[in-house]
Amino acid sequence: MNLNATTKMLTTLLAIASVWFAAPIASAQRILDRDEIVELNGVEVTEHLGDGVPLDATFTNHNGETIVFGDYFDGETPVVLVMVYYQCPVVCPTVLSQLTTSLNELEYNAGEDYRVLVVSFDHDETTTMALGERTKFLDAYNRGSETDARAGIAFHTGDVLNIRRLVNSIGFNFNPTDAGDYAHPISLMILSPEGQVSRYMYGFEYPPQELKLSLLDASQGKIAQSFGDRLLHFCYAFDPNAGVYSLQAFRVMQIGAGLTVLILAIGLTLLFIGDRARRRRYLAKQSQNTTDESTNPSGSYAGAKTGHVS
Repeated sequence: MNLNATTKMLTTLLAIASVWFAAPIASAQRILDRDEIVELNGVEVTEHLGDGVPLDATFTNHNGETIVFGDYFDGETPVVLVMVYYQCPVVCPTVLSQLTTSLNELEYNAGEDYRVLVVSFDHDETTTMALGERTKFLDAYNRGSETDARAGIAFHTGDVLNIRRLVNSIGFNFNPTDAGDYAHPISLMILSPEGQVSRYMYGFEYPPQELKLSLLDASQGKIAQSFGDRLLHFCYAFDPNAGVYSLQAFRVMQIGAGLTVLILAIGLTLLFIGDRARRRRYLAKQSQNTTDESTNPSGSYAGAKTGHVS
């Protein structure tokens, strides 16, 4: 086996091992489910998995520019959508802070591998507020290039109609309270590159491994950067009952069977190559013997004959 083939096989084995060792990590990274969030905050999300957000809805971004929401969806890049209101005293700042912490530990980079879209559901909030919150978010975000991050992280405000269209499409409910603020779900949404709801994440913790798998799912593996990422995407599936990504034993068995066939094929190939090499050496030796006999024919007989004449 040559060095290149050996390297490829070792890479494959290491990637599969990484999937196995990731299993307990992914299982342990459970975040709060929908019912627990309702108990905490009194407002629930009505999940609309597979439904699309209104791509023709318009919002105002942090620079005061009117944008069409569909411009963010290019068919390649998944989106993390966060619904907040900027004057929220505790919950929304915590969500944004925790999200930033998780994104800093994620192997993918904002603006390059995914986008972050933050939208205020309070129609009275202003562009100045959106800009201020984005500045804090960018100051805390420390992955990738600053240019890509600024292009991939956007904060927005909107009017009543467009906000209502967006929250209805994702099932995000909120209610004003007597204290002048809002009761709302503690949740963020992962959207596909086409603008469809792929995954909901609840609570204040967004484990990087969970985020990674969610973004891989949303993009159908398009943002996978390595063979290991592709294996993760193939071997894990989200279990809505448990609220975690679970290792799919059947898929791992498929990989194991394929690897077994690969190893057998490599072994048989090596045996075949070795047999051919031995045959070549044998034929080369036979050819050399024949050549020697041709250049010195019956040497011992000639010497005997000469001695007899003397």
